[in-house]
Amino acid sequence: MEKNNLSKAIHLKNLCTSNNHFQMLALDQRPPIFNIISQSTKRKPTYGEVVECKKLICSNLSHLSSAALMDPYYSIPTILNDNKSKGLIITLEDHDFIETKKGRYSRNINNWSVEKIKKIGGDAVKVLVWYRPDAEKKSLDHQKKYIHKIGNECEKFSIPFLLELLVYPLKNDEHHTTEYKEQKNKKSQHVIDSVKEFAKDKYKVDIFKLESPVDSSQLENKVSKVTIKAFKDLAKATKKKPWVMLSSGMSKKSFYNCLKLAYKNGASGYLAGRTIWFDSFKHYPKITIIEKNLQKNAINYVKKLNYLTKNFAYPIENYFKKEFNINKPENFTKNFKGF
Repeated sequence: MEKNNLSKAIHLKNLCTSNNHFQMLALDQRPPIFNIISQSTKRKPTYGEVVECKKLICSNLSHLSSAALMDPYYSIPTILNDNKSKGLIITLEDHDFIETKKGRYSRNINNWSVEKIKKIGGDAVKVLVWYRPDAEKKSLDHQKKYIHKIGNECEKFSIPFLLELLVYPLKNDEHHTTEYKEQKNKKSQHVIDSVKEFAKDKYKVDIFKLESPVDSSQLENKVSKVTIKAFKDLAKATKKKPWVMLSSGMSKKSFYNCLKLAYKNGASGYLAGRTIWFDSFKHYPKITIIEKNLQKNAINYVKKLNYLTKNFAYPIENYFKKEFNINKPENFTKNFKGF
């Protein structure tokens, strides 16, 4: 992050708790919610049905979150008023990516931009990028250029860039899927090397949203020395940029254990969705039952995550001390530049 970039620092503080941790709720999911509805109704979901699901999550859980992650198609125009959290992260990437035999290609939501996210009042731009170091060169080059361009735009408009990285199965892999879920039998080094690439200063990433470097099944019970090392290597790969963990729909037990390992290695919180609320929708479309599940099971789980985060996550207060320390404050208005 640019030294003394006050605007980015102010936005990041909006995403934090009073203890300078991130306890953030993901509401931007599109395919996972489409699937909840389609599996029950045996047809494509309507716009209103997707909004209804998002509204249930937001109205019941956002008061426990320091920030909410929303998409501009379903969330922003319909449930923003239901958001009880302080900070607002807005999605830039389209969920409908391009896939070839040996790579994936990310792109923005049509007619959406970093500038519009800043203009609407977002505190951060979130981009999910599918990336694995052994993909075809054309794909790797495209993804790198895509992220580099967004990083420069975030710098121009003084808004934090939150990058989510996900490894994925190639078309010929045994467990190939285009679903938004954890890749089975993923290689830890793919996850770690992806982070190493985008931690380079040229991409201007301000905060990472990272997946577990090991399969979630390896987090269910006692963790191995290999798993412990993988988390240490993941932390080193960030080059001390702030980072949080994503849940990728893993079990509640696995994600809790994942956070414990991440916090031991310097993670500053979480940005999670499905692991928190997905179970509550197993009786869809019975809204009354869904709401009861959210108010009991999901809320209790979030409180458990928040307690863990408050007591063990790495606070980013030193970052704020640096960025809010203005050299020659008497010349601030004279030296501060516009867009």
